[in-house]
Amino acid sequence: MLSLDWTFAFQIILFLVLWAFLRRFLFEPHFEVMEQREHRSEGAIKQAQRVKAEVGEMEEQYKSRLTATRTGAMQQVDTVSREAEGQAQAITDAARTEADKILSEMRATLQQEIANTRKELQSRAPEFAHNISEKLLGRPLT
Repeated sequence: MLSLDWTFAFQIILFLVLWAFLRRFLFEPHFEVMEQREHRSEGAIKQAQRVKAEVGEMEEQYKSRLTATRTGAMQQVDTVSREAEGQAQAITDAARTEADKILSEMRATLQQEIANTRKELQSRAPEFAHNISEKLLGRPLT
């Protein structure tokens, strides 16, 4: 059987004193530090979540601006391309019209020169015939 004497009671009292001492000077400060650390961690986590949400919003704004900018740039390129095609067509049409005009003028000039040359040749035909006859006969014609 177990005998309970004054040493057992003394050990229980020492244990309770040690427990109170350790609780006061070790456990409570340790728990306070742990609680403060937990509060700081929670604050840092909340701030990190806030920053993450802000970054997400900024990213969405950036993407929407980028999309809008790309769309605007593509529209400008398309507009400039269409304008360039229109100008190229106008220049081509103007060149074709000018070429047709020059060609018509040249044809008219050529027709005029042909008519003048025919008149001149017809008026000089007797002279040519006379010269050719002289050369064939080998003697001057009177």
